[in-house]
Amino acid sequence: MGYGKLLSAALIGVLWTSGAPAAEVLRVAYEDKAQPPYYLDDSTMMDADRPGVSIELVRAAAKEAGIEAEFVRMPWVRCLKSLQKGDIDATFNASFKEDRMEFGVYPMVGAKPDSARRIATLTYSLYRLKDGPVSWNGKAIAGLDGPVGAQSGYSIVEDLGRMGVKTEEAQASTTNFKKLASKRIPAVAAQDVNGDALLATGEFPNVEKVNPPLVTKDYFVMFSHQFYDGKRALAEKLWTKLAEVRERDGAKLYAKYSR
Repeated sequence: MGYGKLLSAALIGVLWTSGAPAAEVLRVAYEDKAQPPYYLDDSTMMDADRPGVSIELVRAAAKEAGIEAEFVRMPWVRCLKSLQKGDIDATFNASFKEDRMEFGVYPMVGAKPDSARRIATLTYSLYRLKDGPVSWNGKAIAGLDGPVGAQSGYSIVEDLGRMGVKTEEAQASTTNFKKLASKRIPAVAAQDVNGDALLATGEFPNVEKVNPPLVTKDYFVMFSHQFYDGKRALAEKLWTKLAEVRERDGAKLYAKYSR
């Protein structure tokens, strides 16, 4: 990838804000692990031309809402902690968890998140060794002889806990798949976008995906309490614009990243 194409998140922020001053600057953090097609590369860097569907959606929605977005990448748990402190204004792709509401604010309708103003919908699946004893019938996981691998800070950890399934957390799905392939854990619960991409590399020929999916969830942009309390109308406007852009441009963007 050429130097002119790959830019640090900090530099991109400078370039995007170097023209006429924007009404507002939104400091947005997102995970430094790839979640294709939503964001690409395991890096603190951003590909300016192909950053991912979610970045393009947030960037377009922000522009239409009169906001300049500056992006930075960091580990997911740090994204949430930085949001809680108000060091950043927003983060994404965040599934809804009630205990995450201490970190920031979701778009809500009453006591529930507003699905219409989501940024994406993602699915988690179970991955096991081929011909292994682990199974999932849509209600319970059977055949486990140890904890299920899961990514640190991800909501699937709590989902599995509610099923009575113990988990072993790692910072990346790749780490979990390596543990599974070497028979150190009996299964992995991962987002399909990550798990399927790892299977497609051919690096894990003894691993397979289990059907049906474990769970399907909506994902959102979250604002810090500090930002939302001070600029509520602006936050609400951005969520609304995000829904409009997703409906209008989403199919085109997904097609772009399927090539």
